[in-house]
Amino acid sequence: MYILALETTGAHASVAIINEEGKIAEKVSDSVLNHLQNLMPMTKELLDEQGLSIGDMTAIAASQGPGSFTGIRIGVSSARALAQVTGIETVAVPTLKAFAYNAPDFDGLICPVFDARRSQVFAAAYKWNGGKIEEIVSGAAYALDDFLEKTAEVGLPRMFFGDGVKAYADRFAEEETAPEEIRLQMASSVAKLAKDMYEEGQAVHYEDLKPDYMRKAEAERKLEEKSRK
Repeated sequence: MYILALETTGAHASVAIINEEGKIAEKVSDSVLNHLQNLMPMTKELLDEQGLSIGDMTAIAASQGPGSFTGIRIGVSSARALAQVTGIETVAVPTLKAFAYNAPDFDGLICPVFDARRSQVFAAAYKWNGGKIEEIVSGAAYALDDFLEKTAEVGLPRMFFGDGVKAYADRFAEEETAPEEIRLQMASSVAKLAKDMYEEGQAVHYEDLKPDYMRKAEAERKLEEKSRK
């Protein structure tokens, strides 16, 4: 079994391949928000380095969001196209949940926080429980104060991840934040969660692989507001 995982929801695109034993190979782009140009060449390079072809893959996973709206579209559409050509299944990986695999040994709340602008964050909180990921605070758009309050009420140590840590640096100055090398989205973590989901029977036909923006794009929201006037 091989699963190809695409991560394009953050500033740096990455791709990873995981096998049935959990061994992972990963490539990360140095470019910022250049996913459309880099994703497919980087995927081919990784496959070539591993002596594999796209036809060897059992499934293709995409980090489905939230995150960069454009990035999500690129990753999901690329995974759908590859799956359609090869006739294999896909796995829609919740981006926030994948962060649990960034820190599998942390004994507390793993809290990814993305800057959603408009005074909001996309965020969630998870903890490891008996080798399984338990959702403590559901993934959604929150006012940052509300999210911090919800996670504080749990009474467990917290570690914060995501670009929201930098965007709201003053608010996280006294909080435990993840080391930079594991703070942002990682295709290797997407691959690990995709493997678990695939083994639990959560693979889907490529037509059912959908993005999860968590809210409408700014342009779409403004268009709807204008149409109501």
